[in-house]
Amino acid sequence: MLASTLTRQVVRLSSSSIVNTSSSVRSKHSLPDLPYDYNALEPVISAEIMQLHHSKHHATYVNNLNVAEEKLAEAVAKHDVSSAIGLQGAIKFNGGGHLNHS
Repeated sequence: MLASTLTRQVVRLSSSSIVNTSSSVRSKHSLPDLPYDYNALEPVISAEIMQLHHSKHHATYVNNLNVAEEKLAEAVAKHDVSSAIGLQGAIKFNGGGHLNHS
């Protein structure tokens, strides 16, 4: 019973816009430009810290979210419920990090 419920949930995921399907392809997330220069918050936050935070820290959330979504698409295509469920944490963490920084 649990397996059939999880399979239905994965099938629903496969038809949503979250993953690649035959009728819909989701583009990758990208690191947005800041609406201000890195030095705009000086002297409180240095340009070096802003550049590091944006180009490394925020970029890591974006890259890891893209990887997790690719793995989810593969798991759904293979009807691998266990892997799809296992990826939820990575998607929530990295998706949340990306949204919080955007």
